[in-house]
Amino acid sequence: HLWGCSGGGAAQAWTYNYSTIPSRRWPEARQWCLQHFTDMVPIRNKEESDFINDLLPFNTRYYWIGIVKKDGEWIWQDTSEKVPKEAQNWAPEEPDNIADQNCVEIYIKREKDTAKWNNESCRKKKGTVCYATSCRQDSCSANADCVETIGNYTCQCHPGFLGSRCEEAITCKPLLDPEQGSYYCFNPYGSNRFNSSCRFHCELGFQLVGVPQLLCQASGHWNHPVPLCQVVQCNSLKAPPNAFMQFCSDPHGEFSFGSQCKSTCEEGFLLNGTADTECTSLGMWSADIPGCLGKVHLFISSVN
Repeated sequence: HLWGCSGGGAAQAWTYNYSTIPSRRWPEARQWCLQHFTDMVPIRNKEESDFINDLLPFNTRYYWIGIVKKDGEWIWQDTSEKVPKEAQNWAPEEPDNIADQNCVEIYIKREKDTAKWNNESCRKKKGTVCYATSCRQDSCSANADCVETIGNYTCQCHPGFLGSRCEEAITCKPLLDPEQGSYYCFNPYGSNRFNSSCRFHCELGFQLVGVPQLLCQASGHWNHPVPLCQVVQCNSLKAPPNAFMQFCSDPHGEFSFGSQCKSTCEEGFLLNGTADTECTSLGMWSADIPGCLGKVHLFISSVN
């Protein structure tokens, strides 16, 4: 007999499968489950016990489930894990300590202690309850773990993903180019999405203030604020004696990258050096401020 939760064309759901004829010993029952389905039903909690009790027909011999005694402990056969006390669902005064009663049956639709467990000799013949997993290779995207539930499955998304199959990466707010700067990104799941990594650069004459590389986090926020591009500054200029700054052109601010200044001398003095200087991208002036020497001093110097 086969029962399933899936509809035509729909995603597969966890199915329970049972057999009453022929009755099987416990090892044979488990082998049948492994051969035709996924495994013998392990019964993880009381909710599952009640679900199976509602689903299966009454059988005078009841049904084997996938719990056995090993080294004095009751374990789930499919994982070899110990069944914790809170997950056990024994009938009153069970399990007993009768020798060789190391396998477990579940009472189905019994007038007394229905859906409860009883330990029995593994050589007895009973009905069999198997399950087939609902999770298939394509049930969820690669960004999720497929988790079995009673009568269904869910896709448990990895951090940074959402959607019914966890196929969509979480989005961060779009980034804006900083003034006098730009950025480029590596986008493994799409622009401005989880794990997008963006590196910022500034134009010539501007320096980066802040963290140069941003990462879109699973929270949907960038891990740092967008950095700024700040203009490079040169030292302030001051006219030497007998001179004055005729004018300065400051496209990005006073005494900053691109500033151009011209020096002239007072009447009676001659320029000794280069009149023009410019603030470079390295934050240095292209030429020193010239001096202004009197004409007499220049004549003496030339004679010497």
